[in-house]
Amino acid sequence: MLNAVKCNLCGATSYSILYKTYSGDMALEEKDYRITDHTPNTALRIVKCARCGLIYTNPRPEEEALISTYGRMVDEVYVEESSGRRLAAQSILKILKKFKKRGRLLDVGCATGFLLDEARKAGWEVSGVEPSAWAVDYAKKTLQIDTIFQGVLKDAGYPDNYFDAVVMKDSIEHLADPKGTLVEIRRVIKSDGIICVNTPNIDSLVGKILKARWWGVKQSHLYYFSRKSLHAMLEAAGFKPLKTKSHVRVFTLKYWLGRLKGYNASVYKIFMFLIKHGLIKNGFFRVNLGDQIEVYASKMRRLKYLDELERPVYSGEKKKMKVVVVLPAYNAAKTLRKTVADIPKDVVDDIILVDDASRDDTVRVAEDLRLKVFRHKRNKGYGANQKTCYEKALAAGADIVVMVHPDYQYDPKVIGELIASIKEGKADAVFGSRMMKGGALEGGMPLWKHNVNILLTAVQNVVFGGFLTEYHSGFRAYSARLLRTVNFKLNSDGFVFDAQIVAQIFSHNLKIEEIPIRTRYFDEASTIRFLPSIFYGLGILVTLAKYTIHHHKFFKFKQFL
Repeated sequence: MLNAVKCNLCGATSYSILYKTYSGDMALEEKDYRITDHTPNTALRIVKCARCGLIYTNPRPEEEALISTYGRMVDEVYVEESSGRRLAAQSILKILKKFKKRGRLLDVGCATGFLLDEARKAGWEVSGVEPSAWAVDYAKKTLQIDTIFQGVLKDAGYPDNYFDAVVMKDSIEHLADPKGTLVEIRRVIKSDGIICVNTPNIDSLVGKILKARWWGVKQSHLYYFSRKSLHAMLEAAGFKPLKTKSHVRVFTLKYWLGRLKGYNASVYKIFMFLIKHGLIKNGFFRVNLGDQIEVYASKMRRLKYLDELERPVYSGEKKKMKVVVVLPAYNAAKTLRKTVADIPKDVVDDIILVDDASRDDTVRVAEDLRLKVFRHKRNKGYGANQKTCYEKALAAGADIVVMVHPDYQYDPKVIGELIASIKEGKADAVFGSRMMKGGALEGGMPLWKHNVNILLTAVQNVVFGGFLTEYHSGFRAYSARLLRTVNFKLNSDGFVFDAQIVAQIFSHNLKIEEIPIRTRYFDEASTIRFLPSIFYGLGILVTLAKYTIHHHKFFKFKQFL
């Protein structure tokens, strides 16, 4: 049964008929759906909203009937073009990586899961929604992707603020309620998440020339978007378009010819004869006819959305997150006991000390305190010590890693506050800042060091586009996800390690927060001297230069990938 519908974008009921491919009062036919069906001249009526210009089919089957049709869809031809579909998926993921390096990705209308499989290879944690039982079964059995919900998005029950990226490739045009689906995506995507929507462009030159005979016109397509109407639909659902481009399709010559069969059967037969007898190779062809639009968008940050944007990110952690404190130690025997005594044992699950070939009793004291101790046979440097710390903490199953200098300069009593934002999913790293609330000078930081810190921080904020009050604190908390994402092993073994891991964090679009801390400067506390400070500052400037070159794509540094 077919029903009249109103405009999904503005709600208007008035329209003009754009295309009508049947004569008289002939009933519109309903038939089973296949992704690869490009039969021209199917019976349908396409209208254009008189108020906003959205183009859609009217009348059409009820939503329940549509979902049932999609649910029983079987399309073996779709699988035959898997290699080309994977190449097209890679092009989307490559652009998506510019906005989000990795995280949780949802593919709405994922079909047989080729994009999900490519995303998984690229380091994403993948999920999908697909109504076709055949397609879901293929993805699970052939690709071993078990995180696909068979059905529609509104029934999947994903938590708020859960996904880092959502892809809708060739699916929004099939939806009975595209606006409602986008609103649901806004609910399940994080405040800094990215959505990619890919759909045929009816306003393209090819679409205008071929009109109702254009291959983008199908009975299974309920909506036909232009750049303007797709932007308007995204904005109505609370998204801000960031990048718009035409999509390049990748298929074999045989598949492309299949699309032409309904337009010129003679040409199709000639080329198929040539392919069959090996006179033409059935290779892959990348074609961009400008009739497939692709938009990347983020959540709008408007007043009406602020409460939603400030909701905690879903962490998925039902169990208690394991917090491991790491102590990068060198000649810390005099201060180690005080440092460990102030670590809140009700918050921290484990303490690991890595000794960088100390010349005092650091190891003996650590063993007396029953810490997990690892020792370098030779002095490798502050950065090398951190590398071992993080490797050992991750191996111990840490969810959150807190670095505390064992020289008692920083106050570990505030570890609970330091890790709160990571536990709530609001941040990937949290730094204790000595510059907030005047904590540095009150704690005895030398004036020259205080002023140099402020100057370098200002420069780093300009380069990174950040707003931190300090980048040089040695009191930090990192999520295990962050440490597995950035390649910290490629960083320096020296003091500039701290600056380099910050550059990696910004390069991967991860989030840093700060809390104010007090600090103590006294004779026994370790501190970087004046001359090493000069080299440290120069190392930061070199790191900033490399980051800038990498960020603007003049040259790619493996360290920041």
